[in-house]
This record gives sequence, C-alpha cells and structure tokens, in this order.
Amino acid sequence: MPRITPVLLALLVLASCSTTRYVGEGEYLLDRVRVEADYSPIPTSELKSYLHQHPNQKIFGLLKWPLYVYDWSSDRGRWSDRLLRRMGEAPVIMDTSLIALSRDELRRYMVNKGFVQAAVDYAIDTSRSRRATVRYRIRSGAPYLIASYRLEPGDDRMDSLLRTEPTPIRVGQRFDRDELEQERQRITSLMRRNGYFAFHRDYIYFSADSSVPERVDLVMRIRPVRIATDSLPIEHPHRLYRIDSVRILVDSRTHLTDSSTLFRTATDTVRIRDVEIRYAAGQHLLRPGVLYRRCFLLPGHLFNERDGERTYSSLAGLGALRHVSLRYEETTDNPSDTVRLQTTIITAAAPPQGFGLELEGTNSGGDLGFASAVSYRHRNLLRGSELLSTRVRGAYEALSGGDRRSGWGNYWEFETEASIHFPTFLLPFASYAFRRRMRATTEFKISYDQQRRPEYRRAIISGGWNYNWQTGASNHPARHTLKLIDVDYIYMLHVDTAFRSRLPELTAKYNYSDMFIVSSGYTYSLNSYDPMRRNRSAHSLRAAIELAGNALYGLSHLLGASRGADGSYKLFGTTYSQFVKADIDYARSVVLDARNSVAFHIGGGLGVPYGNSTEIPFVRRYYAGGANNNRGWSVRTLGPGSMADEESTSFTNQVGDIRLDANIEYRTRLFWKFELAAYIDAGNIWTIRRYGYQPDGDFRLSRFYREIALSYGLGLRLDFDYFLIRFDTGLKAYDPGQRGARRWAISRPNLTNNFAWHFAIGYPF
Repeated sequence: MPRITPVLLALLVLASCSTTRYVGEGEYLLDRVRVEADYSPIPTSELKSYLHQHPNQKIFGLLKWPLYVYDWSSDRGRWSDRLLRRMGEAPVIMDTSLIALSRDELRRYMVNKGFVQAAVDYAIDTSRSRRATVRYRIRSGAPYLIASYRLEPGDDRMDSLLRTEPTPIRVGQRFDRDELEQERQRITSLMRRNGYFAFHRDYIYFSADSSVPERVDLVMRIRPVRIATDSLPIEHPHRLYRIDSVRILVDSRTHLTDSSTLFRTATDTVRIRDVEIRYAAGQHLLRPGVLYRRCFLLPGHLFNERDGERTYSSLAGLGALRHVSLRYEETTDNPSDTVRLQTTIITAAAPPQGFGLELEGTNSGGDLGFASAVSYRHRNLLRGSELLSTRVRGAYEALSGGDRRSGWGNYWEFETEASIHFPTFLLPFASYAFRRRMRATTEFKISYDQQRRPEYRRAIISGGWNYNWQTGASNHPARHTLKLIDVDYIYMLHVDTAFRSRLPELTAKYNYSDMFIVSSGYTYSLNSYDPMRRNRSAHSLRAAIELAGNALYGLSHLLGASRGADGSYKLFGTTYSQFVKADIDYARSVVLDARNSVAFHIGGGLGVPYGNSTEIPFVRRYYAGGANNNRGWSVRTLGPGSMADEESTSFTNQVGDIRLDANIEYRTRLFWKFELAAYIDAGNIWTIRRYGYQPDGDFRLSRFYREIALSYGLGLRLDFDYFLIRFDTGLKAYDPGQRGARRWAISRPNLTNNFAWHFAIGYPF
C-alpha cells in the first residue's frame, strides 16, 4: 500500500486546487447541474442532453482535470501557457439566459413525450464561494394516452396498402410525438416501396382530439398532391410510378450533371434483356453481365425504393467502381394514374491496380519487434470486379523468453499470401436466379508462413474457400462468413532436441509434430457502431463454430484405413486433427455524455477434441493475458485454471480449451485526440480434460469460480477516428496461480511481477 500513497496525495492536491482562478468578479463557476423529475420514462442522463449549458468536464466523473490544466496557465502569453489552455478547458461561467432556455427546452421535450401539463422550474444555489449549482425540477403531471387511432388516407389503394403492415401505434400508449414521427417515416417508406416515387413525409399529418382530459383521439391523414397554377391550386390523388427504361453508363467524368451529355459521348452499347449498358471510350472494363446482375430496377416494374437501395449498394460494393449515382426522370406528364420513370445509373471506374507498403511496431507481452509488408491489389482481374490481393510480410521480435531456460533469443517470421475475391456466389450447378438472390461473395485464398524461434522452426501452409454475405438493415447489417473448407498443414522444419526432451508426450504430438487441420465453420457478427454518430450507444455480437476432421475421419472408416502407432488415422502419412470449437462474444458501449462512456464485454469459448484427437492443436487453443483480456498479465502467462506459473516448463503449456472473459471499461476524453480509460478485467482459461503436464488446469464446477483472475489498470489512447493507438497498463488483483493469501495481489501492488503493459491498435472490445 505505501506504493500508492503518492497517487492518493496527488489526487488530494488536485482536489484542493482552486478552480475559480479565471472566474471574474460577480461571476459564478457553473459547478453542478441536477435534473430532478417526479416521474419520467426518460433517464436523467438523456434529459441533461437538452440543457444549453453544462459544467466543466470531469474525468471518470470525479475530477475536473481539463479545468485544472487550464488554471495552471498564466496571462503572460508564453507558449507553455497557450499549450496548457489548448489542453485544458476554460471555466464555464453560469449564464441565466441559457438556464432559462434550458428550462423551456425541457418543457417542450416533456410535452412532446405526452406530458402536456408538465411544468419545469429551476433554482440557483450560490452559497459556495463563486460557485453555482443549478437544479431543474420537472413536475410531469398525468400523461396523455391514445384513446383511439384511425387511418384515413383518403385513397382506396393507399388504404389497402396501409393495412398490409401492422402499425406500431397502440391504443392506451402514451401520446409520444417522437413515435408519431417514426410512424410518418414508416408510412413514407411503405408508400415508396409500392410505386409512390414522389411521396414524402410532409404529405402525412395527424389530427389529435384531446377534448376529453388526458385522452387523445388520433387520426392519420394524407394530403393530396397540390399543383400551383396561375389561378387556384389544383389537387389530385397521388399517382403510381413505373420504371420505363433503365440505362447504365460506365464513365470517369463523374463531375458532369447532365446525364444526356454523358450518354451522347458513350461509344459502345450492349443490351441485356431490357437494360441498356453503355461504355465511354476506354471504359469498357466490366463485363455487361456483372453490371446487369446488380441492377434490381427493371423496366415494367413499379418503382420500389428498396430496389434502388439494393442496386446502389450492390454496384458500390464492386471494387472496380469508385462512384455510383442513380437518377430518375419522368418521361411523360399526362393525367393518367401512372407516371413512367427513366432510370439512369452512372458509374465511374476506379484505378484497377495499386501497391501498398506497411511498417509496424509490435509488442507481444513485452517482447518488442518490428514488421514490414508489401502488398499488391488488382481490383478487376477478369473484368468482373474480381479482387486479387497478394502480400509479403516479414517480422522480427527480440524475445525475453520463448524457452525460458535458453535465455534471450529472437523470433523471425516470413509470410506470403494471395487471395482472389469474386463479387458473386460461386457454386457448381447453382442457378442464375439463386446466385442473384444470394448476393454473397466468394473468396479463395492460400498462404505460406514460416516461423523461427529458439526452440523450433515450422512452416504453415494454408488454403481456404469462403463465402461472405450480409443481411438486415443496410446501415447496420449482420455479417455472415461460411468457411466451406479451410486447410492448414503444419510442417515442423526443426525442433531443438533438448527442448523436445523436456516436453510431455501430448505436447510434443499436438504442438511440435506435423499435422493436418481440415475444417469448416460459420461466423455471425453484428455491430451497431456508426462512426458518423459516435455519440450513440452501440453493441456488437459475434458467434462462431468450427468443425475439423469429421469428413476425413468418416473417409478413413469408409476406406478401412489402419491406425498408426500412436493410435490415430493419417492423411498422406500425417496425423489430422478432429475437434469442434464454438465461441460467443457480446460487447456494449453506453454513452454517458459527450465525453464519457462505459463499455463492457462478456465472452466464452469451448473446444472439444474427439475421434482422431485427444487434444486440440496449439494453434486453435485459447490463451489468456495480453492486450485484449486480463491485462494484468503478459500474453500467454495466465492459466490454465490455477496452475502455478513455476509449473509451466514452456509457454505452450499455458493454453486451454475453455475460456471465460468479462471486462468493464470507463472511457473519458481528455483533450485533442487523447482519451483516458480505467478498467477491470476478469477471466481465465481451462482444459477440457485433465492433462498431467497442466496440473490444476482442468475445468471443475466445484472450483472454477475460485480460478477467475482479476486485474485492473489505466490506459491512454490516441483516437484518430479511423484508427486508435492504445497503451494500457495493468495490475493483478487476484492471481489464481498463487497460493493462499498471495492470491490477492491487490494487497501488494508493485511494478515487477504484478504489473504488465501493452501497446496495441484499436479498442480491446
């Protein structure tokens, strides 16, 4: 505990610092703002977002650090003073006019939420020296409820259309104007999906009869189309729009706004069914069929807004194109019920080839190194927007361990990979209609990775055939990956004799021998984070399953193959692995205000070897510790279970088949791009079976809860919007690898054996 006394003293000094140095005479620092409501379905934190003035930011909700930094500056105008003021935050001076505006804003908000009789007042407390506390008091009153709801569009076809989808407005619910706005959006989308191209939300209005206290009779109506004339305006019913023609143009001059000019300069025309495709000179790069398959707006069909969105997203997803725009023009203006639309889709080709160079620093559990890579990409290899990617990478790390008894060493890695990505669903004998409906992409990949450590040298040859597709809303789609087949061949080039002699038999067999891993798998992921709306709470979910060796095991039985001396079947003389593995992770970030948020994560995984294997291969097993979980430990230094660290003869022993993770992190913005985080991590790994070389590492219901490790720490981040650089420090709080009272490492914090630091890119979850 004496080690943290200076930290406590520093916090006390900060807390005692004056925060009113730059508060003028007769002014008050806005120190606190409180919103109190007798009843409200809305959290107080959301109500505060409607205030026009807020106190200075507090990091972790405790200290006004930016204000302290600002107060350290002087009026002499030196560069250090200017820097402190840019890093800090000027004191917020109470403004009574903004307080009155906030009161009125809260009142309007409550009325919109159905509390028509709500009243809001405020009180200002200036009893503390040059500091003010503002309290807003909301008296909600009884909410107005919807007594009845009717749809009266005034048009028979619209009326029948509205009844095809149930309305979310229900009798008895609160009269919430925000929900009525959502109803307007729903109806507008419904109309535009069923031929009403010119329909927009302003045509919809609601009539509310509140003659009975606290009850509202609600009617939804649709205004007719009004056309201004020299005399009186003319009103007529809403008309349907039908696609008359579809034209697709490939051109590089996206700055032109006149589509007719673009088409006049096109030199080559191809027609597929009723869709016309034109190419400008030198732009005949994509095959016509590739463009046609991604056009869902077809002549003769009623206009459907979703078809337009699908067409845009499908074409924009082609790497060979850098620009896509859709334009609609009315071809006739007659008094009939249906108007015809000429649809023009303008696309611009992207540069087909590109090179890349990557330089990176690495830190694996304190082992520093560097890596570099050269890549080449061709975005239109076969004139169908096929993406060819190749990459060559080299890496080096100076190891402080590896084989812990061999002292310092180094780690080298050389990797080369190639993949080709087809923007369509490739499957033998699949029909054109099926492939068009699937909207999936296909990827073939192959790689070669050679690794060299003091203990061994090995090569991994991999190949795969994958499908990727999306479902759900276009702004937050669910992503699916189906690994039809994934092959890894692990070939041991060399294993140090002394190192191998110390390894248990199972470890040598499954970690340091040649092996095939032939698997299939499926991954589902969903992420609601929107970089354009960073102030909104978000969540993510990932679930995956992998099955390996089943087909080979069945084939071995079918062909009557004999087992080897070690009791396992072989593929080309090499053992193949058989197992099933499943993972699930859920994370959520909750935005508290513009500068503070809380994020938490929970996850777990399970791997079970069977059939041809008694242990999962090292490359597929779980490890604990590192930059993304249990940050009080360096990578691969925690677990499994309560196995003591001194009982591990190699880092390969500290792996498992079961994992449990839980994390909570408080994030607060400091200044410029800097962000500070405080976190608590919990979790561990276990083996599915009892292995002699991993004592106390197996999972047991009677004791697993006593083997969940705990750590805590602080992190400093640089957030550049598109990527984030993270530096985290961690201290062990509870170490299941110790015995007795020594498990509670929080009672003896130190920067030697109970401390770890991590450098990484991106958030941990």
